[in-house]
Amino acid sequence: MWGVQMKGATVALVVGGTLLLVALSTTAGEAKSNPYTSAKVCAGCHEDIYQMWSRSLHASSLTDPVFDVVYMQVLKTDGKARESCLRCHAPTTRVSRDFGLKYQVTREGVTCDFCHTISTVNMANREEPYTMRPGMVKFGPLGDTTSPRHLTTFSPIHETSELCGGCHELVAKNGTVIMGTYSEWKESPYAAKGVQCQDCHMPTVKDATTVKAGVKISTKRVNKHDLQGGHSVDQVQRAAKVEILEVSKGSDAVLVRVRVTNVGSGHKMPTGIPSRKILLTGRLKDARGTVLREAKIRYQKVLADAQRKPLETDADIFLKPSTILVDNRLGPQESRIERLIFPVTKEMTQDQVIGGRTYQRNLSVEVTLTYSYTPLILQPADMVQEMAKDSRPLP
Repeated sequence: MWGVQMKGATVALVVGGTLLLVALSTTAGEAKSNPYTSAKVCAGCHEDIYQMWSRSLHASSLTDPVFDVVYMQVLKTDGKARESCLRCHAPTTRVSRDFGLKYQVTREGVTCDFCHTISTVNMANREEPYTMRPGMVKFGPLGDTTSPRHLTTFSPIHETSELCGGCHELVAKNGTVIMGTYSEWKESPYAAKGVQCQDCHMPTVKDATTVKAGVKISTKRVNKHDLQGGHSVDQVQRAAKVEILEVSKGSDAVLVRVRVTNVGSGHKMPTGIPSRKILLTGRLKDARGTVLREAKIRYQKVLADAQRKPLETDADIFLKPSTILVDNRLGPQESRIERLIFPVTKEMTQDQVIGGRTYQRNLSVEVTLTYSYTPLILQPADMVQEMAKDSRPLP
């Protein structure tokens, strides 16, 4: 049996006959509209997890400079977009309705208490896939555990991709999939094998504890909470492989066959906002490393408006999606054979004489795969104008 009694900012909690007094981060008045607890309170016991989370994009989902610009552009066009943007970038607003961002916990972005008070997820419900139960019961993937500060319950949903899917799947009102990371995973070989988002983005670590020493002896596993994704160099470099299969030289061209493989991404490559792209670049070089020819293939999802005009900015992608013009991204574990053609002239293959020395024009081919994203970011700029001037010679 357990009970909760609100007295200002203190909760009286009875667990198995033991009375615990727990200080909350909100005043009694604030708690009526904001039932969530700040991550700084969680840090009192879960120090290692808090430190990992504080380095994540989840922690900066509201303050990230890339989001800032897009958010301002969208609001300038559609004032009603505030709620739809904040429902994932400051998801406690789903319950608190704090669209003015006056509470600290709202400004914490995807904060601890939001994820750990989700009880179920229904991805068929586009309007609100999450069932949220903010309060003293914390839901998580660890069973058979207790806490001296709150109630805990094992939550199987915290071990599944559906927990992530509620935000990492964005569909326009007309059904156009703007961001389909969850559905891309759902249709992948990984989903068929039971590999979840958390297996790659929240692997377990050995050099951290669930609860810090002095609070409780903890032997439970700890999942990484920095949630590395497309912003992580390590994650990006593990995702793909490129290899040259064949190089053939004709009288007027060099033909290169290249295999590109999505080896480590559980969704399409790239995923997320469609303005991200991957470039396959081939370069034909001479013996001195000079680039003679270059060829490119772009992997990208391109959305268009109602007039089938391609949408280029992130703001337009969110505001005006009507249809998908192109989607040639690589699916999970997909390999694709590409042909790169480099036109050559007779002069390009002949030996060079420089400074009386003869250099052989031995040609080589290099291919690279590059993850590319060019967001708009606000930066300070000097605005300086001379106002007046005077001068005179010394006497």
